[in-house]
Amino acid sequence: MNKLILAISSLYLVVSSVFGQSTFPLVRDSSLRANRLSISGNLDLTGTSMRKEFVNTLLFGGYIDSEMKDRTLKAHRANNRLGIFASGDISYVAGASNLFKSGNYSWLVKAGYYVTGNINYTKDAFRMTFYGNSYLGAADTANLTGTRISGMQFQKVGFGFYHKKTGSSLTLNLVNVQNQYGGYIRDGKWYQGADADTVNLRLNGDMTYSSGNNFSKGIGFAIDFDFYLKVPWLKDSATFQFTVQNLGAAYLFKSQTSYFADSTYRYNGFTLNQIKNSGNLFGDNFSLLDSLNVQKKEVKRWVMVPAFIQISKLVDLHSAKKLQSFFGIRFYPTIGIVPTGFAGLFYRFVPRVSASANVAFGGSSIVRGGLMFGYHGNQLGIQLGTDDIYGLVSKKGFGQSALIRLSWLL
Repeated sequence: MNKLILAISSLYLVVSSVFGQSTFPLVRDSSLRANRLSISGNLDLTGTSMRKEFVNTLLFGGYIDSEMKDRTLKAHRANNRLGIFASGDISYVAGASNLFKSGNYSWLVKAGYYVTGNINYTKDAFRMTFYGNSYLGAADTANLTGTRISGMQFQKVGFGFYHKKTGSSLTLNLVNVQNQYGGYIRDGKWYQGADADTVNLRLNGDMTYSSGNNFSKGIGFAIDFDFYLKVPWLKDSATFQFTVQNLGAAYLFKSQTSYFADSTYRYNGFTLNQIKNSGNLFGDNFSLLDSLNVQKKEVKRWVMVPAFIQISKLVDLHSAKKLQSFFGIRFYPTIGIVPTGFAGLFYRFVPRVSASANVAFGGSSIVRGGLMFGYHGNQLGIQLGTDDIYGLVSKKGFGQSALIRLSWLL
């Protein structure tokens, strides 16, 4: 299962620079005609079944003993998810400038560095990756169907138009793709025969990935769109945001390596231990790929940039209410992550200090709780928080999250 190990390792390697969005909404500031500089950073590792102790050992080094593997295996379901998301971006909105004669429009510029990584995998895929064949008995079958991995490391820089009455904006971005990979096992069954030297493998799947140290392996375009709508809400009004981020495509001019397999194979002469300890499955001198009739080729292709769509109720920073609600739902239509729903409460202790708490469900996890603190000065705003408070304080948690937002009115 070296191929699966490579796929999971590739996902972990992007932890230091990963793309993502927090389930805390942006605080709505009515100073829409002021120049504003915003900086944000977010790192979020989340899953359904791998605990913090296991992931941290895998990422940062250490010994994964049998007891840790067994504890992790017990938390697994038939189907599991793991995602690593983060972002680092900066934007400048020239709210005090007029782009056209009407005075209602201005301009903005933004730039950012992003990566996304996500795996959907079966319990048997985890077993075969971290236990090898030791858990399989005679005449036993491992189910790998549905295992999927996707990820991209990219940067963008954009210019856009900004509506000063509503805060809505449209931005066109130039995208540089630094790395991209994806794989999907549509049909996978590993059957171990009773004689210990016969394997029947049904495999219909593919794996494509970038390699090399080139900073740029592809170029593309993507749009960001933010639309704000103020509507009646209970006895007052509320602002809802509809946002689309990173919707676009890129052409990978640097060739990627692709492996394709689509058949049922039966072969003799290899023991499972030989397969497990064979070294590099993708090596040119190893004959297992030829035995399995796995096809390899170099490809240049178009790929979708990882996009997300979100609809949410925002918090109004200039409301007289001390307690406000927020909620929303987010979709990742291009990378196979289930929708994320979230809801929470924002409370202002004093005019310049607030706290927010939320609960989120879906996405790459099941249920998470988050906490954020904010300072709201006349010109400076700071927010610090986490989308996974349990993962922050306990090694038994299934995620880790940290978020910072800074904004200046200039």
